[in-house]
Amino acid sequence: MPAQNPFQRIARFFLRPLSTLSNRLGNRFYIGLAVVVGLAAVFAIASGSTAGMQNKAYDLIMKARFQHPAADPEIVIVDIDESALAAMAPEYGRWPWPRNIMGELVEGIAAQQPKAIVFDITFSDPDVFNVAGDRYFRDVVAATPDTFFPMIRLAGENDSRSQLRVMQLPGVSKLDPAASETATLAVILPFFFDVLTDQRLGTNNIYTGDDGMVRIYDIYADEYGWRVGSLPANVVAGLGVALPDQADILLNWRGRPPSYRRASFHEVYLDLQKSKKTRPVDEFAGKIVIIGSTAPSLFDLKTTPVAKTHPGVEILATAIDNLKNSDCLTELPPWFYILVTLASLVLLTTAFVYNIDQRVVNLTFTVLQSGFLAVSYLALNFSTIFVDLTAPFAFCLAYFAVARFNHMFTGFRRSGQPFFSTALDEGNRCRVLLAQCHIHLKNNRARLALGASFKKQVGMSRYGLVTAPFFKGMPLLHAFFRDTTVFCWLVPEEKSSAALQDVVSVMERSLPALRKSARRVSKDGPVATWLVHGFSFTVDAEETWRLKGEEGMAKLFALAVKVESAKNSGVVRVVATKEFIESCRTAEGLKVSEELEKAGLKF
Repeated sequence: MPAQNPFQRIARFFLRPLSTLSNRLGNRFYIGLAVVVGLAAVFAIASGSTAGMQNKAYDLIMKARFQHPAADPEIVIVDIDESALAAMAPEYGRWPWPRNIMGELVEGIAAQQPKAIVFDITFSDPDVFNVAGDRYFRDVVAATPDTFFPMIRLAGENDSRSQLRVMQLPGVSKLDPAASETATLAVILPFFFDVLTDQRLGTNNIYTGDDGMVRIYDIYADEYGWRVGSLPANVVAGLGVALPDQADILLNWRGRPPSYRRASFHEVYLDLQKSKKTRPVDEFAGKIVIIGSTAPSLFDLKTTPVAKTHPGVEILATAIDNLKNSDCLTELPPWFYILVTLASLVLLTTAFVYNIDQRVVNLTFTVLQSGFLAVSYLALNFSTIFVDLTAPFAFCLAYFAVARFNHMFTGFRRSGQPFFSTALDEGNRCRVLLAQCHIHLKNNRARLALGASFKKQVGMSRYGLVTAPFFKGMPLLHAFFRDTTVFCWLVPEEKSSAALQDVVSVMERSLPALRKSARRVSKDGPVATWLVHGFSFTVDAEETWRLKGEEGMAKLFALAVKVESAKNSGVVRVVATKEFIESCRTAEGLKVSEELEKAGLKF
């Protein structure tokens, strides 16, 4: 049965050497594959090469999770939204407005005793057309110690051109005693930064990943031996809350924006100017008030896992919320994922090496993979731990796919499939051994377990093949063979002795399972019967060899009438054809145990 067309010949050219190599390696293939995949997993996870998968998992879970922490009610945004821009324009003009407006807003809010007033606005340049307004705002800021302002960190290559020394920034701390006091830093500062004391000034850089997505927020940066805090870190530190040790945090989003309570800027500001207020006089008492913009026309929008256009002021609020409530996400160390991956690979390798029932293997793999996804998803719904099991999922999937293909290749080769074997090429002399096993147990569970044990032993043999169930899908005919399994050995004639020993070894290894079944069901007499037959043929162009195969199958099934007449008191009996017995006599070095001889395998 050689390949007939060019495509088949090409496929056979590549597949046959692969199946030959797989056959030679045997179970070593699965072990070697586990080593290769395991080493790849260790390297990929330890080097951070799986970060892309981790980010995608984080994005997907954040977007699809069914519950998330509620936004802190103490955080309020005074929002410069589109309605505020429109309402303020007739009297105060287009943005940016005169700084005295901000001073008046701060004075009005500060009178209500908030915990902090945080600006998400960088007042980098003085207003040369309203010097008095700038002076007023500066004086208000100096007199209001609970106000916090951002600075923007520029690229490090600009540091050498900056005249600002790191030590001049308010609130920085010296980490290294040898840190240079002349080190300079390139930042954009508020024009009044000199009146900001303690930690009222912090960086507010929102960095995105390579894909433009915001996931993390910097807590601090170590600059030339000096620690420079971020705006959220300084705000929370001012509240007396301990900060995490890491330099950045993975944000625990509060759902899609808007997440935090908002008050439109113009409504708050204009109400503060009235002698008779219409808004609550304690609206901002005990609150963290963030003044920023969600207006698209001011372009402070980023992409996050929960929104394509996420206002920067909401991201700032989320960072403050995470730090204030100590619920930023905790990432597990790489060694945890390496351990999970290696343990899963060991489990799968054991299943393939010991030829566990494929239904069990498939179920185990499905449960394992589903478990990886479920744990990753549920952990971010019910905890602050980000358990990213996408790497174990991916490496186990890769191993399972290759191992399953190898298992299929092995079956194709042993069955003589022309793409994987030359056994049925014209002119070849072949030897076929057939074994039909009848199980004599009424308990369905015990019968299935014993049948699975036989299949496992045949699968672990050197040449054996488990055939598909007869007449599956045809209830009547399938019922005739329900308790019967047929195994096949197809080898070149010169390997007849090795194949015979393979058959006998399968029977020998099955004996412990038979004894165990007999004890469980308290059965006297045989638990199973082996019917064995062997024949040879030469593959010819006229395909008369097929007739030899039909004749061989007929002789095997004809042995069934001899089952009841075979006398044996052991757990197994063997009924063999004359051809099989004769081949056993002529086989070199064939060894049969005393128990099998008593069962009927005598020659």
